[in-house]
Amino acid sequence: MILASAFLKQVQNRQLALTSLYLLYGEEALFLRDSSDALRGLLQEQGYLFGDRYEVDAGFDWQSLQMETQAGSLFSEQRAVVLSMPKGNPGKEGGKFIQDWVNLNAKLAQMPPEVIVIIECEKLDSRQTKAKWFQSIESAGLVVQAKPVPINMLPNWCQQRAQQQGLQLDSEAAALLAERVEGNLLAADQELIKLGLLHPANTLVTAQMINESVVDQAHYQLFALATAMLNGRTDYALQVLHRLRQEGIEAPIILWLLAKEIRELLTITQMQQSMPKAQVFKQLRIWQSRQAEVNSALQRHTAEDWQVLLKQALQVDLMIKGLKKTLNEEEIWMGLASLVSQIAK
Repeated sequence: MILASAFLKQVQNRQLALTSLYLLYGEEALFLRDSSDALRGLLQEQGYLFGDRYEVDAGFDWQSLQMETQAGSLFSEQRAVVLSMPKGNPGKEGGKFIQDWVNLNAKLAQMPPEVIVIIECEKLDSRQTKAKWFQSIESAGLVVQAKPVPINMLPNWCQQRAQQQGLQLDSEAAALLAERVEGNLLAADQELIKLGLLHPANTLVTAQMINESVVDQAHYQLFALATAMLNGRTDYALQVLHRLRQEGIEAPIILWLLAKEIRELLTITQMQQSMPKAQVFKQLRIWQSRQAEVNSALQRHTAEDWQVLLKQALQVDLMIKGLKKTLNEEEIWMGLASLVSQIAK
């Protein structure tokens, strides 16, 4: 097993020896994204082609995947196959596929391998990391773990990440940025990219510049609201909505977020009728970090449900704009809460 930070250094220094099987897992979405992108880039440089991305669920056809990966290519092209398995539960058939894949490649001993399998998971518990399928990958492939940055190390991490954008953060600025994003590394990375675009290379970023540029945590609570809704966490989503109201976030901003999510989910549902979900996600730029929550919402609602919710969002919009009679502002927020509840239902 190797940590994502060490893995990225090996890829950057071209010290990574290729293997037939990789497992990228962990709870830090930014490190998972960076590791996946780095591995893809390295393999493409080595001439590997990336085909379909497989979403592993309870009904996944492991036998078809076995035929796909073990069938010799007519032109002997090198291929990489990506399996998205967020919950880390391959089941009996999946576990057998992984162990058979390890045994097959041990016998072939191809260097470099013709086909490379990349498995991507989210956080795994101790039971999963002790499972035979995990240990098979650890013994014959490469396991990359994306661990969160400890809270006390966040300012230092922000300074190191800023250097990648050609910036320098003083200690106060790094501490303030870490405080603002509250451990959300994706948010911190987004803010540093924005600062890199706003300022020349080697700029020393101060706390004042952070105050002027980086929005406070209420901005990120909007994304927390979206995540809670999509994952079906009704009570928590309503708590976040209440907190946003207390912090002065206006109703039109909340409605914008809800309507955006509803329209996106309706579009995905409609596009799925004519193309695979993986292709839909790719076209709509639904990154892996969001795919699990989007899938959760899609499983609970139909296209008709999203259309009904979109009409309800329109009614709330008319109330906000004063085009529909309403008793008071409380009725608007009751409408928003109703939308949140139904999306999460």
